Amino acid sequence: MAGLRNYLRLILRLSLAGVFVVAALPKLQDPVGFAVSITGYRVVGTTTAAWLALILPWLELVCGIGLLIPWLRRGSALILSCLLTLFVGLHLSVVARGLSIDCGCFAFAEATSVHPSIVILRTVLLLIASLYLLWSDGGERGTRP
Repeated sequence: MAGLRNYLRLILRLSLAGVFVVAALPKLQDPVGFAVSITGYRVVGTTTAAWLALILPWLELVCGIGLLIPWLRRGSALILSCLLTLFVGLHLSVVARGLSIDCGCFAFAEATSVHPSIVILRTVLLLIASLYLLWSDGGERGTRP
């Protein structure tokens, strides 16, 4: 049973790392386009959106890679869980306000191709995976160098 849990954690770690690295790359290549996506949420102003467009992709990239490094796993899972919780709230607010926006999650033309409920479901599933990793890696105390 412990072997099965270890494989599940490995699969989730690799999957989440891949998702966040892949999500970060187009944002790093086009921070202006990502800033436009952020302003579409109508939660922050353009200056804050510009700063978020510069910082958030790097945070996603570092945390995605951090899931694969033993002494960074829990911290990365914690940060990603917080980000994913925020993303679920933002997506729910978009639906509640009836906005039709580019979510900015992976590609900047996603709004027309992905229904908002699918984006929310995807984000919730990623959050569950991240929380599972955070919880299940809690007992691994000997992983620091």
